[in-house]
Amino acid sequence: MTPPTPTPPPPHDGAAALAFVRKASIALCDTGVPITHITERMQAIAAAYGLPDTTVFALPTGVFVRAPDGRVDVQRAFGISVGGAPFRLDQLTDLQELLDDATAGRIGAAAALDRLTAIENSPARYRPAVVVLGYALFGTGFGLLLQPPAAALLLFAVLSAIVGVAGRILGSHPRLGVIYPTLAAFAVTSIACLCAPRLGLTPTRALIPPLASMLPMAAVTYAVIDLSTGDAIAGAARLANSAQRLVLLAFGGYAAITLVHVDTVTPRHTLTWGPWLGVAVFCLGMALTQSALPGSVPYLFAVAYATFAVQFGAAHLGGPVLGAFAAGVASVVTAGALYRLPHAPPFYAAFVPVLWLIVPGAAGLQGAIDLQTQGSRDAVHEAGLAAMLIIALSIGILVATIIRPRLVGRRESASPRK
Repeated sequence: MTPPTPTPPPPHDGAAALAFVRKASIALCDTGVPITHITERMQAIAAAYGLPDTTVFALPTGVFVRAPDGRVDVQRAFGISVGGAPFRLDQLTDLQELLDDATAGRIGAAAALDRLTAIENSPARYRPAVVVLGYALFGTGFGLLLQPPAAALLLFAVLSAIVGVAGRILGSHPRLGVIYPTLAAFAVTSIACLCAPRLGLTPTRALIPPLASMLPMAAVTYAVIDLSTGDAIAGAARLANSAQRLVLLAFGGYAAITLVHVDTVTPRHTLTWGPWLGVAVFCLGMALTQSALPGSVPYLFAVAYATFAVQFGAAHLGGPVLGAFAAGVASVVTAGALYRLPHAPPFYAAFVPVLWLIVPGAAGLQGAIDLQTQGSRDAVHEAGLAAMLIIALSIGILVATIIRPRLVGRRESASPRK
């Protein structure tokens, strides 16, 4: 008996497939992930939708998509522009699962387009009051990493909440958004100059936690990865953008320290155990401000603590640069291993908090302000060390991704989330 002929799959909708490739490419660009990830991911989806001759060329500011008929479509990214809205963690999780389904052929192009539009328009999961609390926890957790006096924690929490709320209001303005980093740094540093000495903390150290959410840690780390993988234009653009953000912050801090009188600082007892608690407080703050899905929060904690512990041990053995390199490797290994489990966040989103926990950007900002106000040799050393930490962290992430490619593979099926 002749076996029945299998039913052929329905033909691909070429127009919808090409539209989805364009729209999804821009969405990935808005997430800020390395350029190589965008191009490889979208080329695979184009092939899955029957468009193997489609070419995707990505930059941090936009995407070029060459259709099979030779037409080239240019799309500008939205999240990188002033007033743009970069993807939150919950949106990034939904986006990566959509791309998993598209690559595996589990969803048609037209349905994928509708689902992507719903993801982009989805509201934040938490109410404004909860987000404000998240900013306060974000700054307090980061401050605990610096082992401050206990009295300084309230200052960190209040200033971080103010900076976060003002950033959501003013940062979206097409003009004020450009200079908001300078305005925020000036205001925070002025308050720090008045309050920090009374709390036993130097102003340049007190201003870092409230401004931590504005440090371009993900951008500068991915810039080094782009340069290492041959995407020179993207890497240079991201480095320039990150440098501009640091200059704007440093100028605001410099202006405040120059104009506001700073009292003599009497050092006080510091919280030596603070960093280990700070990791948890910091991750919780990030989860609230970035609308992380509740089921993904334990994974953020796991990646952060595993990476922090590896960095702590490696730094004691070989110094901070070796610690940053080991942290980069540990973050990729841990995030990749957990990515295959239910409710896990996307691979790149899982180790984003690590980029702040290594605090190279904070050291660079403090060094830049100290250099402008004091011209000291220590400031130059601090800025140089920050650059070395960023490079070591990026190389660690890059090396781990190369030697363990299976860690960044797709999950074989979409997992339900809560």
